[in-house]
Amino acid sequence: MKRAILFVAVTIPLSACGKGTPNGDGSTGGAGGGAIDVNSSGGMRDGGSTPDAGGMCNVAIASCNLGSSLDAGSSLDGGSLTTVGPYAVGHVGYALADATLYPRTVMAGVWYPVDPATLTSATPPASYPFDEWTNQLPVSISKDWEPLGYASAYEQPAPSRSGPFPLVMFSPGFKQNIWEYLYIGPRLASYGFVVAIISHDGDGQYPWIPSVDVSVLFHRPRDAAFAITELLQKSSSPDQLLYGLVDASKIAMSGHSLGGYATLALAGGDDYICETQPAVDGGQPQQVCDPVPIDQRIKAIVPLDGSSWALRWNEMARIAVPSLILGETFEHMISFMGGSPDDALGSARAHAAINRSDSHRVDLLMANHISFSNRCDGFSVMANLGVDASTLVNIFGSDFFTSSTRCGSDTGFDPTTNPASHQLVTTYMLAFLNTYLRREDDSATLTSSYARQYQPEVEFFDTEACNECPPGDGEFSYRPHPCRCSVGMKEVPSSGCPPQ
Repeated sequence: MKRAILFVAVTIPLSACGKGTPNGDGSTGGAGGGAIDVNSSGGMRDGGSTPDAGGMCNVAIASCNLGSSLDAGSSLDGGSLTTVGPYAVGHVGYALADATLYPRTVMAGVWYPVDPATLTSATPPASYPFDEWTNQLPVSISKDWEPLGYASAYEQPAPSRSGPFPLVMFSPGFKQNIWEYLYIGPRLASYGFVVAIISHDGDGQYPWIPSVDVSVLFHRPRDAAFAITELLQKSSSPDQLLYGLVDASKIAMSGHSLGGYATLALAGGDDYICETQPAVDGGQPQQVCDPVPIDQRIKAIVPLDGSSWALRWNEMARIAVPSLILGETFEHMISFMGGSPDDALGSARAHAAINRSDSHRVDLLMANHISFSNRCDGFSVMANLGVDASTLVNIFGSDFFTSSTRCGSDTGFDPTTNPASHQLVTTYMLAFLNTYLRREDDSATLTSSYARQYQPEVEFFDTEACNECPPGDGEFSYRPHPCRCSVGMKEVPSSGCPPQ
C-alpha cells in the first residue's frame, strides 16, 4: 500500500539566486505545499528523497527581491483585494446524513448569494458554531468576526433569485473546523457562488473529540462527494431553502492541507486507499482498501497547500479539469520556518504532474501552512466571547503565538502581520472560478505579467522546471527557480507512468 514520505529538516545556504525568476514568461521557480503527518494506514511519513548531483540550491532572498512589501502598508491592485461583490450573503448550517446513501454524518456551513434589498434590520447575523459536533464552545456570529475584516453574512435569509449559481465544495485541513475558513465562504458568495465548507467526523478537531487518524484519507473525498450529492438534492427540492440555487454543471472542489488531498483525489482518483475498521465481536481490526473514483461532477479544483504527498504522480497526471494550486514559497518555508526542501515541494509536484495549460500555480510570500486558514483570528474571537485561558491553551497550545508553524515565531516570521494573505487567496480563487466556471474573462489575473505588475507578494508559475514523469510511482523532488530537480521513489509497487 502507499506509504508517505518523511521530510528531514536541513539547512540551505542562502547565497545566489541564479538566472531564473518567477513571475516571468514561462517562468519556473520555488515550491510550496504542506502536509499532515498521517497516511492511509495511520502511520507517519517514513521515506525520503535524495537530491540529485546538483546538490542544494542556493537562494538569496534579498538579491532575488522576494521580500514582502506588506509591512510597509502597500496596497495591491488598487485596494481591490478587500472588496466584496454585489450580493449580500446568507448562511445556513446542515448536518448532512442519509443512512441509505452513506454511513457517516457530514457537517456543512453553506454561504449563498442574497439580493441586498430583501434584507431588513430584523434579519439575524449568521451563526458560526465553534464546535458543531459536541457544542462545548460558544456559537459566534458574523458580527464577532466583522471587526477583523470578515465579510458580513446573515442567517437563512431568502436566496437571490438570480441563480442558479456555481457550487464550491471545501474540505478543511486535518483537525480543522468550518469556522477556520470564514474568510473564503462569505467573500466568494458575495460574488455569486454557493460555498459549502464541511467538517469531517473523527478528525479530532478539539481535545475532547476523538480522532480516527487511520481513516482520515479514506473518508475525506467520500465525505465531500456525499456532501455534493446532498446539496444538489436540496437544490432540486421545492421545500428546501436552497431550492434552485445550485448549478449542477458548475461545481468546483477546494480544500486546505488534507482537504487539498481530497480535492486532488476527487479530480484524478486515488487507486488504493485504506481504512482500518474496528474489531467486531472480539476479533481483530480489519483493513479495507478501495479506490477513490474520479468525481465527474467536479469541473475545476483549488487545493490550498494541499497534501499531494498522499497521491502518486500518475494519479495526479490524470487530472483533466482546470486547477489553481495555491501554496507557500520555498524561500520563506526554508529560511523562516526551518523546513527542508522536501517540505516545500508539494505545490510544484502537483503542478508538474497535472502539466496542463489551464493549471496555474501561485505561491504566497510571508505565509506558512496555517496562513491558509483563519485559525489565528479564531483565538481572538473565542477569547472575546469568554472562553477561559486554560481552555484556549488546551485547544491551541501554549506556544500558539510563538511557534513558526502556527501564528508566530521567535525567529522573526509572523503570518499574523500579513493581512493580505487571505485576500490574495480569495482574489486568485475568484479570478480562477470566474474564468473556468462562470466563463467570464478574468484570465488576465492568471498570468505572470499580472503578478509582476500588481502582486509582488506572490510567485506565479506558468510551468515547472521539471515536469517529466518519474519512473514508476515517483516522488517529485523540486529545487527552486533555476536549479535542477531530482526523483526519489515511493516504497510502493510500480504502476508506471501515464500513457503519453
